[in-house]
Amino acid sequence: MSVSVKVCGITREVDADFALQNGASRIGFILYEKSPRKIKFKEIDRIRNSLDLKPSCMVAVQVEPTIETLEEIIDFGFGYIQLHFSYDFSLKLINKWSDMVGSERLWLAPKLPMGKDFPKDILQFADTFLIDAHTDDKFGGTGKLANWDGFYSWQNEYKTKKWVLAGGLSPENIKNALKVTQTNLIDVNSGVETKPGIKDPQKLKLLFQEIYNL
Repeated sequence: MSVSVKVCGITREVDADFALQNGASRIGFILYEKSPRKIKFKEIDRIRNSLDLKPSCMVAVQVEPTIETLEEIIDFGFGYIQLHFSYDFSLKLINKWSDMVGSERLWLAPKLPMGKDFPKDILQFADTFLIDAHTDDKFGGTGKLANWDGFYSWQNEYKTKKWVLAGGLSPENIKNALKVTQTNLIDVNSGVETKPGIKDPQKLKLLFQEIYNL
């Protein structure tokens, strides 16, 4: 099984370079003000220029952005834009995001409380959906595991869409995650860090070795 890996929460050039050299197909930059992994456009631009990054490998990550904020993200030139939002967030605004970004470049990441099914109304707005772990006070980056069984079910029910598994993925659990969910798209962050925003090269290397040795 071929697995595409996005390494998210990048704050340093050395981590971006190492991730890409070891097999990552995309890297994620978190713009959300409340995230400990937040990075500014100026620093992203420096990393982009230094590593000659193509838009197709760059993913912007934001939480419930205003129209003005989303316009800034679009103008910067990311290949993909990943937006997290509450379960009961306005469909009208999600529709507007889709119109602005384009469904082929938009990754929607709804916050799914335990026991809640996937909100089918949002399927029309994007080609890609990211499933992360749920906590009451955060949007991702918690180190907790997502609902793997739910992911497997939704992925099989809506096969025309792309599904990205996130949430506490690490060298220790990646093989089991891939076995249970059968996904070929994963997003790793806290499970390959020494601390928020600082990637551990040994953990990253081990993660890719585990994937390649399947």
